Amino acid sequence: MRRRLHFLFCLLSAAACFGAPARKTVSVTIATANLSDNTSQAYEEAGIRILQALQPDIVGIQEFNYKAGTSQDLARKIFPTYHFAREKGGARLPNGILSRYPILAHGQWEDPYVGNRGFAWATLGIPGAKPLHVVSVHLVQNRAERRIPEARHLLHLIRKQFPEDDYVVLCGDFNIPTREAKALAALTEWFVDAPHPADQEGNKNTNANRTRPYDFVLPNPALARHHVPTVLGGTEFPDGLVFDSRLWYPPPPPAEWEDTSRDMQHLPVMKTFQIPIDAPNPSAP
Repeated sequence: MRRRLHFLFCLLSAAACFGAPARKTVSVTIATANLSDNTSQAYEEAGIRILQALQPDIVGIQEFNYKAGTSQDLARKIFPTYHFAREKGGARLPNGILSRYPILAHGQWEDPYVGNRGFAWATLGIPGAKPLHVVSVHLVQNRAERRIPEARHLLHLIRKQFPEDDYVVLCGDFNIPTREAKALAALTEWFVDAPHPADQEGNKNTNANRTRPYDFVLPNPALARHHVPTVLGGTEFPDGLVFDSRLWYPPPPPAEWEDTSRDMQHLPVMKTFQIPIDAPNPSAP
């Protein structure tokens, strides 16, 4: 009897030491990209090369235009096997989504604060029990006072459309001068901004002059808890990555060193999430 109790004690001690079995997860890297040419407001070779170099699983794209063909041609050129959705209805600067994962549903909402684009969204069938809802937006540029009600309106649409506990990510060019902007404060009443992605030198700004934080990947609380470092070219970025090709020697192919200085409007931002794909044990503490 004493030997049996000793054996059970050893088993319980081992379980306590080693813990519960590790959960299965999937790594999902999400980018936002307004990489169109500043003159044509369409994607040129430099922006295409940058996205090919980064290889994110999901991209929220702004100014989803392509002078050399259709939006489908552009999507196929960037990532031939990805799924994509793009605003319809003649938007001059449309938003869209590229995804390694199947698009289960997609649509758009009107943006009453700007006339040449709306808000694009897509629901993606990522591995696991929950879908991932991606929203791609491009907020008002010149009228800062309009960005505040615009952001509140956008958040209302998102909260109304998607279940609270699903994974939701907001990707976009917010056109805000600082992280103290009231429009960002409105969005982060639910979405999570921290941690703040940066380049190798710690610069978090994403406009061409590297002075303003225009571009964001904002997860909702359900997704934010799964944030992990982003890794590119063997370099780890604990808070996520702002990619500037001029800081890489050499940059990951096919990107070229000069790409982010070739009349590029913005720099891309990436965050990575390690998402559980199995259900937790209800009896686990």
